[in-house]
Amino acid sequence: MKNQLLLTYLVSCLSMSVSTSANEKPFLEAYVGGGIYSLDKDRDLDSFFSKEGGLEVPINTFLSLETWLSDYSAEYKKSSDELDSQRFYTGALLHLKRRGKKRPFISAGFSHLEYENNAGHDSSESLINIGIGVKRYYSNNIILRGEMMMMNSVDKELIDIGARLALGYVFKYTPAIPVIVPEPIAKPIAKSEPEPEPVVVKSEPLPVDSDNDGIIDGIDQCPGTNPEFKVDEIGCAVMLTETVSITMDIKFQFNSAEISAVSLPEVEKVADFMKQFDQTVLTVEGHSDDSGPAIYNKFLSQQRADAVRASLVDVFSLSPERVSAVGFGEESPIADNSTKEGRAINRRVVAVVESSIERASTREDPENVAAINSEPEKLM
Repeated sequence: MKNQLLLTYLVSCLSMSVSTSANEKPFLEAYVGGGIYSLDKDRDLDSFFSKEGGLEVPINTFLSLETWLSDYSAEYKKSSDELDSQRFYTGALLHLKRRGKKRPFISAGFSHLEYENNAGHDSSESLINIGIGVKRYYSNNIILRGEMMMMNSVDKELIDIGARLALGYVFKYTPAIPVIVPEPIAKPIAKSEPEPEPVVVKSEPLPVDSDNDGIIDGIDQCPGTNPEFKVDEIGCAVMLTETVSITMDIKFQFNSAEISAVSLPEVEKVADFMKQFDQTVLTVEGHSDDSGPAIYNKFLSQQRADAVRASLVDVFSLSPERVSAVGFGEESPIADNSTKEGRAINRRVVAVVESSIERASTREDPENVAAINSEPEKLM
């Protein structure tokens, strides 16, 4: 009986873990602990201590799926006999509003109970479970969890009460950051110099500069050059490398990764910039304030960065290989987290993208300038 129940529990844990990997959920919580149970008086059993183990898989910020295995022996009140029991539970857990590092929750689900007495007779029951409890988060990924539970036997219409205290650990999922390999830059093809014509000594008219660039037509290899451009010794425009850039800074509501409609035009400006300069790549950085545990803040900041990246790819049709997203949590504040205004500033997503272009140098440009940086346009 125990082996069958343990096999059922392990299959359930495996199915929850596979689902988590397929959907790339952010973390998994594992618990070990103990419980004390007081059974319905009609069972004629003493209160007992149970060994407990469980797994919890978050579905989103508030809802989780969980499974628990309880193993215990209960003695009869009027005899020396005892029941060797195991109970497998699976259900859902709804988190309530966070209070600092503590977070209350409500749980509900179903249990399958199997037990065997000293004579070798075994039996089973189905139970409906409900419970309330609270979690306490610590910065080293440790969770302390306590809860009260009520179990109603569907088969025998009995009600049992229990309390559980467990210590847990958070296993965080870290997505791989895509590596962007720059495209090779083609080497310029050298221009072949024209064969020099034989010099004929004769009386020539005054030299003519048709495009007024300072190089006479007989030498000018780039006729029609704009007279405002600087030219080299053969009359061609001198090209300069110019860096153009754009930055983005989007703020978020508390405990939210949703992009407001007001911020969409700012995302669109970055998308338009990247479409204009198709060699650019962009890293979107997500940040949070220091409210709550650091591991949750890092997860929330990653969600914010992913939301902006998804908007650039899905809404504004940028190539996914040109945009990456990284969440830094509360590691890089730019304002005081002790004030409401400062925390609002720290809940942000920022991005900077740069591109190099070539343009013709004008006669107004300073001498000996190899590159000119334009003033970056900032999106608030």
